[in-house]
Amino acid sequence: MNNYKKRLPLLMTGIFACCSASAEEVEPVTLKFAEWLPTTSFATEHGANPFMEKVAELSNGNIQFDFYPAEQLGRGSESLTLLQTGVADIANVAPAYMPEKLPLSGVVELPEIVKNSCSAADSFYELAQPGGTIYEAEFKRHGIRPLWVGNMGRYRILTNNKDIASLDDLNGLRIRTAGGPMTLTADALGSSPVTMQGSDVLTSLSRGTLDGVYYPLRGILDYGLAPALDQLVPNLSVGSFGLTYSISDRVWESLSEQQQDILLEAGRYAMQTYCDYVDSSEPEIIQVLENEYDITQAPFSDSDLEQAQTDLEEVYARWAEPLEARGLPAQQVIEEMQ
Repeated sequence: MNNYKKRLPLLMTGIFACCSASAEEVEPVTLKFAEWLPTTSFATEHGANPFMEKVAELSNGNIQFDFYPAEQLGRGSESLTLLQTGVADIANVAPAYMPEKLPLSGVVELPEIVKNSCSAADSFYELAQPGGTIYEAEFKRHGIRPLWVGNMGRYRILTNNKDIASLDDLNGLRIRTAGGPMTLTADALGSSPVTMQGSDVLTSLSRGTLDGVYYPLRGILDYGLAPALDQLVPNLSVGSFGLTYSISDRVWESLSEQQQDILLEAGRYAMQTYCDYVDSSEPEIIQVLENEYDITQAPFSDSDLEQAQTDLEEVYARWAEPLEARGLPAQQVIEEMQ
């Protein structure tokens, strides 16, 4: 964080220089923007779209985008390759889809790391900028840099036909997770983690072959899972899902300083717009889940939360140890995110 504070005056100087110059002077350029999420996604609506709009405003329309949502240029797991091969100039690179290439960036998938979307995004952004721990260990090696980052907020435990009155009630439940660190989390809490395609989750919940899910609250509505769920544990975060809107070094280095400053400023704007939505919308979404779908809240007691925190320390260690053995600063990343 101290490194970021040292870099901040330089970043702001560039931004102010950008804004003091006439937008008409910005050299025209069109960038190919690959997004695996659909246009209806809240990340597109509150992140990607505001980013492009802010860039257009700051450049007076001289920086434009050819926008390819909904995997038109490639799947989410291919986004890094799209940047490296020049198929795209900017892309939504999700570390969870490529854990072998961006393992440290999976830190946001650890339990209780994301307590709210904005603070986690700010912390990760610092680590993912030049000079930051994650940038130097991962992004730099792959020839990309994040313009802005985000996450899907806190993943919660939601169940179907299973009363969760205490932490012990999670024992043996078949829980669908997003894989990676969340698999470790389910295991540490005594549940049986299940990996399956998203399209199969609703059917499995309805048939009782799945007892519950780890999911972001907005995702419960977007993917139509609410009718098959009846309980929500609101006060334990079991992980999150990270997004990094990145540009290839090849393209970055071809841009003028003014163009770079505009992209950086628009990125910070979009990051704030998106995380503000994620954080501020949660109470309303919980009300919808309660009032329209009869999903009741089942918060853990203070003693259960304390026990859960103790159990989840094992997850941090199990995630960090193999990465440390590869020479990656996983423990440092955990501490800096916290």
